[in-house]
Amino acid sequence: MSMQQLTFVADRESNQYVTVFDGETLYLLENVSGKVARAALDAIKGGQSVAAAMGEKAVVIPASDITRVRTAEHNDFVQVRFMKSGAEKHYVVAMPGINEQLALVRAIGATIPNASEVRGPIPVAQALIGPGFASVCVVGVTTVFLMLAKEVASGEEIDTSGNRGGMKLMIAKVLDVIGMSGVIGIGVLALAGTLFWGYKRMKSPPILTTFERSSVVAK
Repeated sequence: MSMQQLTFVADRESNQYVTVFDGETLYLLENVSGKVARAALDAIKGGQSVAAAMGEKAVVIPASDITRVRTAEHNDFVQVRFMKSGAEKHYVVAMPGINEQLALVRAIGATIPNASEVRGPIPVAQALIGPGFASVCVVGVTTVFLMLAKEVASGEEIDTSGNRGGMKLMIAKVLDVIGMSGVIGIGVLALAGTLFWGYKRMKSPPILTTFERSSVVAK
């Protein structure tokens, strides 16, 4: 069954990730400069084959080898599971947004034999991983700044030497202004935000969309 070729470009920091699915093969050109990405896309638009345009560095996954594809609303990637040389492999495809994620998942899912779309909330424990990690980071950062604020309040000289001396000096000045109570206040507000995020995630976990071969047991 023929289908329209899908092309996606995701930005990650200063580099780009190009994904192309032509109905039979998934091509991934990852962590390349904008110049390289544009060259590949222009070559495809100009009529060159996807394989040639993406080049030897591209990851190539035949759709016939894919056994499961899934994505979740809170992520910015698509998970692909496939067989290669008799072993099960996993790949994470960087994507620009949820609509694009769903489009790719459904396009690949349509090629998986006997697969149907399954949608449902992710497990609560998984949904709380992000908020939980953020809460731990907030507590850790607040503790560090409390220690620095205590040093500033005691009149101890802060070491502002090194490449980041200017940043250290600015932080010392800010801590001198807000004091320990200010640090605690900001930390409490930040922690309240992460806890509220966790509460929202627990009450309404992100939706997971999956296509999987019926003969493959989900893991």
